[in-house]
This record gives sequence, C-alpha cells and structure tokens, in this order.
Amino acid sequence: MYKVNSVIDRFPVNSRHILALVGALIMGNAQAVTIIGYTGAANDRFSSGYATAPVPNTSGSFIGAGLDFSGVGWNPALTTQSFTMISDEYFVFASHYPPSSSISFFSPTLYAAHPGDPASAVVTYSVSGVTHRLNSPITGLPSDFSVGKLSTAISAAHGIGAYSILGYPTLGDYVGLPLLVYGHGGFGTSNSPRIGTNTLDGFIHYDLNGDLLNETYAYGFSASASPTGEARLEGGDSGSPSFTVINGELVLLGTHSAIGTLSGVDYSFDNFIPIYLSQFAPLSIEFSVVPEPSRAVLLMAGLLFVFTGRQTSARSRRARSPHR
Repeated sequence: MYKVNSVIDRFPVNSRHILALVGALIMGNAQAVTIIGYTGAANDRFSSGYATAPVPNTSGSFIGAGLDFSGVGWNPALTTQSFTMISDEYFVFASHYPPSSSISFFSPTLYAAHPGDPASAVVTYSVSGVTHRLNSPITGLPSDFSVGKLSTAISAAHGIGAYSILGYPTLGDYVGLPLLVYGHGGFGTSNSPRIGTNTLDGFIHYDLNGDLLNETYAYGFSASASPTGEARLEGGDSGSPSFTVINGELVLLGTHSAIGTLSGVDYSFDNFIPIYLSQFAPLSIEFSVVPEPSRAVLLMAGLLFVFTGRQTSARSRRARSPHR
C-alpha cells in the first residue's frame, strides 16, 4: 500500500459548495471490495466459475440485473485486476497498476451459443505497447489515470460492450450521482468480481507519487455501516470502474485510485475521467461521451478557472492507493 500526499480543495458550484474533504488520510488492507450486507446473489457478477468458466448471475436480487458488464475484463494472470473498455480497442486503468500482456472478457454471444460450456465464452486479447498516461489538468503532471490499447480490436462477434463517459457541463452536476462500484472478490470459492453502490460526494486533487506535487484529480465517496449494498474500495481494487446508469445503460465515471480516512470517515477515490477528456482527441484515443462531447470541454474550462491562483497556497495531506 503506497503512502502519497494529497491536496484537498473546495469548489463553489451552482451557489453551493461541493464537499471539502479535510483531515489526515489513513489507509488499511483487505481481501476484497467491502460491501455492506454483501450476498453473492445481490452483488456477484458471476454465480460460479470465475475466471475460467464464469456463469452469469441471473438472480432477481442482483443489483446489476439487466446491465451489460461485458466490457469489464480481467487480467488472466491476476484475476482480481480489472480493466474497462471505452471503445473496441481502448481501455482505461490506474497508472500505478498497469496491465500485463493480455485481458480476458466474458462474451455474451458465445455464452448464448453454448450455455452449457461457459469456458467457451472467455475470450482473451493481447495488450499492445500503446499506453497514454494523462496529465493533471491543474498541474500538468502525469496522473494516476491511463489509457491502453489492445493489439487488435474486439470482434463484433463476441458482443463485448464499450462504455460511454459521462460529460456534464459542471462539477456540481456530478455531485450526488448514484454509483455502481465494481471491485474484486478476492480468491477462493467466492471470487467473482462484486458490484456495490455509493454516491459521489466531492472532488480531490492529490499526490499519488509521494513527491509532494499533486498530479491526480479524483472524486470521493464515503463509506458507512449502512445502507445495505454500499461499497468501499480495498487493496487490489485499483483500476476497476465506477459507473452510473443513464437511460438504462452503464456510463463510465472513473477508475479506482486511492482509499483513506478523512476526519474519521472512510473514503474511496476514483480517477475522475471526464476531466481528462480534452486530452483524448490529440492522442487519437477513441471514445464516446453522453450526453454530448462539447460538455466535457465546458467542464475542463470551468475547472481551470476555479483553480486559477490556488496552487501557491495548497497544503499537502496523506493518502494511499488501494493497489496492494
């Protein structure tokens, strides 16, 4: 588990303040994403067989019922590590937890064709050497958010999805959004990836490298003893996604980056992908945005305006990544 520095700021948006996250950040380790009142039926993506012959969870109580998680793949050499497709070639991950040589996916179309043979639905694609580590829009330093590329595009015959990124015009539009938080399930008989819920609370700009320079822009969500289904990140969850649901479809917001305790409250932090979108086009990264691409540009411009003149007075705090 890495120790890193962070700076926390407050943003005036829509005549209100987004939560200002303050206090020392203290980290801990665990074996799987923590979900209040976890049950396999409600929270596991697969009911059995992960990762070599996974069987989809068809329980009526599954919080992801009717949603397409096929675009979230895993490292076949380390099945607790996940990656998320944003096109048929490009995927996102946490910079401090990069992919290895390949990513595996569960193909819905192959499973439908061979329901008695779930192993035949697992397809594996090679990872190319193309990686883009994006920069903080505030300091210009390399962030904890990266985009990678497969060696070949995913075949349409495999029916594997790719996710649009949410592009609202202001930071305030994101506060209070319900999240579906994807994390790993550890090892053993109940090792399926798990999905919990939470709510986006606020934003943070922090130092993940320990060099006292802030480079990663993220949003935070808190954890508590209730309600049932609420999730917080744990060791090994880095790079896995958080979504919200728009018009019945998963829309991508972030990749897991860090965890900590702020003023006695446990928080998890995701790389906030929308803030990096203005860097995608110059790198020829394929992606889509909902509701419309131009809104990401407005968000970027607004963020830079808010931060004008603030960098010289920033103070550092402590945080850690949930990688290990």
